[in-house]
Amino acid sequence: MKHIFVVNPKAGKTDRVAQITEELEVYKDKIDYEIYVTKSIGDAREYVKAYLSSHPKDVIYRFYACGGDGTLHDVVNGAAGFENAEVACYASGSGNDFVKNFPDKERFKSLDCLINGKSQKIDLLKVDDKYCINIFNYGFDGEVTFGMLRFKRWPLVSGPMAYNLAAITSLLFKMNQYLKITVDNEVIFDGKGLLVAVANGNCYGGGFHCAPEAKIDDGLIDLCLVKKVSRFKAAGLIKIYKAGEHIHNPKLKDLIDYRRCQHVIVESHKPVAYAIDGEVFRKQRVVIDMIKSALNFVVPA
Repeated sequence: MKHIFVVNPKAGKTDRVAQITEELEVYKDKIDYEIYVTKSIGDAREYVKAYLSSHPKDVIYRFYACGGDGTLHDVVNGAAGFENAEVACYASGSGNDFVKNFPDKERFKSLDCLINGKSQKIDLLKVDDKYCINIFNYGFDGEVTFGMLRFKRWPLVSGPMAYNLAAITSLLFKMNQYLKITVDNEVIFDGKGLLVAVANGNCYGGGFHCAPEAKIDDGLIDLCLVKKVSRFKAAGLIKIYKAGEHIHNPKLKDLIDYRRCQHVIVESHKPVAYAIDGEVFRKQRVVIDMIKSALNFVVPA
């Protein structure tokens, strides 16, 4: 097996390149490895895809996404479709929400646990032409993610703090908008709504459990739609939503639509902000499909 450490030098608050290089010194006679330092957003995706396309297919290549959810997103998009590729997440970013799908997320901060870990098949979402390992969020949440990226650049602001600041700002300026949601070829909503989260994992935004019952290997999309809500009610909803208590709260039954499916189309009258694993875009219509057992993901020892 070949181990390739894809390091994002801008993930988190410190440059991890020197740290990871030093940590790997103890493994120089134990494993075959190399380090690649990313140069820009999307560079990891192109590097991993090019590497796999140009190297022998009878060797297993384990790519370690050393950074946050954005780095993991890029590595996954490079590795998806290659049966001889495995993806590990060395959690060293400001968020790392995807690893919260596992009971002991601290093991994702241990190189030893990751190097000795085993891969298992997990699902992915296909969002138009991109893969999503965790969550696609459209509408209010998309605007929050745009804002979060801005606040994360502030000194002393953590990932969860940046999300909270962005949520408050969006409550004041970016609220309900027209949404048309089609699920498994049936229109389930056509009107003003706050947000829709289409999930493979259960948590995003530094700890918001939008899809608390989602599993990364059940072959199902978990969809959570929050319908039109006032600013006053939305402010009170945030705490419930973060805790993942919204889907079984009887007081919210007319506000929340939570279901499982295989295929989703999200549309609006104009381009709307959305995020895929924290990477932000704007588009008017997005198509999401479940791709079962699409990735070999490394679970730490």
